[in-house]
Amino acid sequence: MKAKTSLLTAGVLMAAMFAASPAAMAQDQGMKKQGGKWDQKEMCENFREGKGKFSAEYREERQAEMQKYRAEMADRLKLTDEQREIWDEIHQERQQKQQERMGKWQQKMEKRCGNAQK
Repeated sequence: MKAKTSLLTAGVLMAAMFAASPAAMAQDQGMKKQGGKWDQKEMCENFREGKGKFSAEYREERQAEMQKYRAEMADRLKLTDEQREIWDEIHQERQQKQQERMGKWQQKMEKRCGNAQK
């Protein structure tokens, strides 16, 4: 009987922790989620002003972090010069694809934010 009570208590505590954790981690650059959707006005405002994830500084900082990470990974893999060239080419291709996706995404944001003003 005591084991059953302990198991039930542990289950309730685990459920409470899982229920509370998304609320604690929901903050993302100040954009709040309301009713399962991001606050569109705040996102559009940040997009127009170039704040948060929409800023050029953020993108440059993120790109520098990724280059550093890739260089460290190449060192850990002990790649030869030829392999490093291939490694760099692969990542440049990925970066170009990401830039294309960003262009499409920015067009969508411009369209959405243009509609949000009206």
